[in-house]
Amino acid sequence: MLIDLNSVVPTVGDSRRSTVCIAGAGIAGLVLSTALADVGIDTHLLEGGGGSLEDQSQSIYTAEMAGVNHAGTHEGRFRLFGGSSTRWGGQLLPFTDDVFTPPKEVVSAAWPIGPETVQPYQQHVERVMGVSAFPQLEETLDSFVTELPEQTRSELRLRFSKWAPFSRRNLAKTLGAKAIRSGRITVFLHANLVECLPSTDGSRIECFIVRDFRGKQFRFFAQHYVLATGTIENSRLLLASRTICRNGVGNDFDRVGRCFHDHIEAPVATLTGERNEPLTSLMGPFVYKGTTYTGRLEPTVPLRKRLKLPAMMAYFTIEEPEDSPIHLVRGILRSFQRGEVGSFLLRHCMQVPAACLEIAQLAYSARAKNRRRVSRRARIRLRVGCEQWSPANRIRLSETAVDALGLPRTVIDWKVEPDEVLAMRRYTQVLRREFNRIGVLPLEWDRRALDESSDAVPDIRDTNHPMGGTIMGTDRTRSVVDENLQVHGLSNLHIASCSTFPSGGSSNPTFTMMCLAARLSERLSGLIISDELKGCANRAC
Repeated sequence: MLIDLNSVVPTVGDSRRSTVCIAGAGIAGLVLSTALADVGIDTHLLEGGGGSLEDQSQSIYTAEMAGVNHAGTHEGRFRLFGGSSTRWGGQLLPFTDDVFTPPKEVVSAAWPIGPETVQPYQQHVERVMGVSAFPQLEETLDSFVTELPEQTRSELRLRFSKWAPFSRRNLAKTLGAKAIRSGRITVFLHANLVECLPSTDGSRIECFIVRDFRGKQFRFFAQHYVLATGTIENSRLLLASRTICRNGVGNDFDRVGRCFHDHIEAPVATLTGERNEPLTSLMGPFVYKGTTYTGRLEPTVPLRKRLKLPAMMAYFTIEEPEDSPIHLVRGILRSFQRGEVGSFLLRHCMQVPAACLEIAQLAYSARAKNRRRVSRRARIRLRVGCEQWSPANRIRLSETAVDALGLPRTVIDWKVEPDEVLAMRRYTQVLRREFNRIGVLPLEWDRRALDESSDAVPDIRDTNHPMGGTIMGTDRTRSVVDENLQVHGLSNLHIASCSTFPSGGSSNPTFTMMCLAARLSERLSGLIISDELKGCANRAC
C-alpha cells in the first residue's frame, strides 16, 4: 500500500500503529521491509521524499562544512523513494577477512563481527540485484584474465566486482514495487522523521514523530523501530531527538556522529596510446552470464603489515568521450535507472540513430566475446583509494541554521589526514613497480602521487561512501550500536545503515550493508516471535 502524507488531512493526535516502523525507504529500508513482509510481519516504511527527486525534499540534506568539503554530502544523497539506488552504480564486492580483523600493525578499526556473520546473506543480495552466482575469487577466473606473475601476487591480490544490470539497480522498481503491492507493508511518502521519541526512562522508543512541510505532525507507534535514513541523517536525527535525552537519543557517551569516514581516492596514472587490450585482458571489464566484472588490486595482508597500510584499492576507470556513441548508450541506461528515459531521449533524439550500431556492437561483444566494449578514444585512468580512520571526523548539529522542518542543519567536520595521503603514495609506488614488472601497460604516472617529500597532492576526494557516526561495538562507551545493530540501552531501536561501519575496507560498502539489513530482518523476526510467546504466556496466566 502507498500513502502520500501530502494528500492526507491529519486529525488531532493523528497516529498509526504497526509491528515494525522503518524510517528510510532507500536500499537498507527496502531490503529490510520486504524481508520482514516475507515472513508475515506488518511494517510501516517512512520515506521523507516523494516518488521522484524534488527540490523541497532534497533541500533537507543541505549541510554546513566545518572542514574540507565532503562532496558526497550533497552529491551522493537522494531523498526520494529508492534513495541512492536511483543513482547507484550497482557495484557488489564483499569485504575481505582483514577488514573485520585488521592486522595489528595498521591503524584500522576492528569489527565486533566476522565475515562468517555476513556470508550467509550474500546469495540473497545477489539474487535481489540480479547478478550471476559466479564467484569473485581470482583463481576461478583463469578463463577470463591473464595470471599475475607470482612475485606480483605476493604483493597484490586481484578481486573482481560484480555490477548489477541497470534494470535492477534502482530498488524502487524492484523491491519498492514489491513493497507497495504487499499487504504487509504500508509505504508513506513525504513522511519526514523529526524525532525518535523515547520513553521517560530512556529505555525504549515510544514513537517516531513525523512532520510534513505544512507543519502537520503524525505519530507512528510500533513494537520495534529502525533508522535506515543513511549515514549522515541517522546521526542528525539521533542528535536532534532531545525532548527526553538532552544530548540526543543513544548519545549518553557522546559517540553519535563520531568516527565519520569515507573512502578517498585520486587518479594516479593514465593509460596512454590506443591499445587497451592488455588492460581488458588483465582486469576486465568482462561479462559472464549477463553480469559485468571489473578487477580491483588490493594489498595483501603481508604488504599491509610491512608498509602499515590501511585497506587500499586500485582500479581502472573508463572515460568515454562525451560525443561517443558508447557515452550516449550509458546515458540512456542511466536515465532508465532513474526513470527519466523519455526526457533523455527527447533531449538526445538526433544522436540516437548513430548509436544504434554501437548498441549492436556492445551486445555482440558481451555475448560473443564476453567483453564489455571499450572504444579506442576512451581515456583509461588508474585510481587509488584508501579507507579512513580518524576519531576527529564527525557529524554534528548546527547551532544556528535550521531546515524547513525546523530541525538543526547538519555540520560535516571532515578532512583527509596526512597519513592517508602517505599511504596512497606508498601504495602507488608499489603499483608502479609491479606494473613495470608485468610490462604490458604504457602508463603515464602522476608525479604528485609518488613523491613522499612533495607538499603537492593529487586530486583527492571522497567517493560518496559516507560511513560511521553510529558505529558498532561491544563497548557502549565507544560505540552506538551492538553487534546486532541495536542501539545501546534502547531495547527496540536498531540502525540499518553504513553508519554502523567501524571501518570502510577496500570495497564499496553497499553490498555488506544489504547483507546486514537482511540479517537484521531475521533478528527482528526472532524478537517479535519472542514477544508474542511472552504475551501468550502472560494471557494464559
